[in-house]
Order: sequence, then C-alpha cells, then structure tokens
Amino acid sequence: MTGYRVHVMTVAVVLAVAAAVSPVHAQEQGGFAREGAYIGVAGLPEFTIKGDLFTGGNTYYKAGDVEQYKILPRLNTEHVLRSLIGFRARPFAIEVSYDRAVFQGEWLDLTPRTVFNAVNIDGKVFFLTRGRIQPHAVVGMAFHWLTVKDGTFPDTEFITPIGNASFKGPGLNTEVGVTAFVTPRAGVSVGYLHRIIWFRRVRGTDDEARDLKPPFHAMRGQVVVMGFYTF
Repeated sequence: MTGYRVHVMTVAVVLAVAAAVSPVHAQEQGGFAREGAYIGVAGLPEFTIKGDLFTGGNTYYKAGDVEQYKILPRLNTEHVLRSLIGFRARPFAIEVSYDRAVFQGEWLDLTPRTVFNAVNIDGKVFFLTRGRIQPHAVVGMAFHWLTVKDGTFPDTEFITPIGNASFKGPGLNTEVGVTAFVTPRAGVSVGYLHRIIWFRRVRGTDDEARDLKPPFHAMRGQVVVMGFYTF
C-alpha cells in the first residue's frame, strides 16, 4: 500500500506544480539551459525487482490451459546503465530510455539466468529554470518484459526445463530530484526513482501470449544518476 501512496502523492504534486509553473514561466525572459534534443546515460546502482512473489520459494505459474509451469525466482542486485534520448522546451522535457539488467536468479535449488528489459517514456518538469541548479519531477509510463532462462517446465517436478519463461506488463515511473548544469548544454542530475510494474501476460514455448491468472506486481525505489548533453 505504501508504494501506491508514493505514486499517487508524487503524481499529484507534479501535476499541481506544473499547472502553477506554466503561467509563471510565460512571464520569464528565458532560462539557463539550452532547449532542444539531448542524449544521456544514467546509472541505476543496486537495481533489482522486488515483490510478494519474488521470494525464491516455490512460486510458479501455469501458462493458461496447457501443461507448462513458469518459475518466478528471487533476483540479486545489479548495477544498470540506462541509455536515453530526450527533447527539452523550457520548463518541460520528454525522455525515451531503455533499461536492461541480467540477474542470477534463485528458485529453490535452481539458479536461472533472468533478463529484465524496460522501455520508458517519461515527462519531466523543471523548476527555477534561470539558474544552474534546477529541481525536477518526473511522471511516465514503461513497458517491461522479464525472461527467465530455462524457466518453463512440463510438470511440477521441475527437473527438465523445456524453454524460457517470459513475463510482460506495463509500469508507472515517478521521480523527484535535482539537475545541475555545468554549461547550458551539459549537466548531471540525481533523483529518487520509484517504479511499479504490473506483469499481466506470459508467453509459453508455443510462442503464444496468455493472460496471467492472477496477474502480479512488483515495486522498486532507488537513486538514479544521469549525465546528458544537449545539441
């Protein structure tokens, strides 16, 4: 419940402040940062996915009405690099980014290699745009897919895998932080990112996507550090 409250509060604050900033910004004569397209790289230290079902115990899913069982391992932490492109028009920006992490999973006596991917589309609003130091807030959506290598089994003995287990679902991103501009074109930012993922679909060895019954969610909050350059 705490994760949902964090998201609701962050979204409400971002929308309220953005509405207040817009008329004030219209009176400004310009900001410090250069407008236009930019590229960047972000680091997500100690990244993992946590949820009620990511325990490393005997959590598994049956893929619809076929005799296939998908395991859901506990994941270790990994340092992740995010690549991104964006466009800024003061005081707003939109970013498209890609995350990829490879984990060593744990599920009972198994250690399945697990790969997480995410494509994020985030809207960002900056405050105090005339200075080098500009607070920011982010609200965005994401598309996730999680692949557990050799994570599909034909029965609940879980001895001989017959393929990978692939889980997919949408997500919500929120972030608050501070951006520091070294020059009008380049800078760094530090923020606290909170994301929630709803896994709703699973793909079997026959390559057919099926609804998860029941679906499940995972949450993660962490620091993100980004460097960027504006063209």
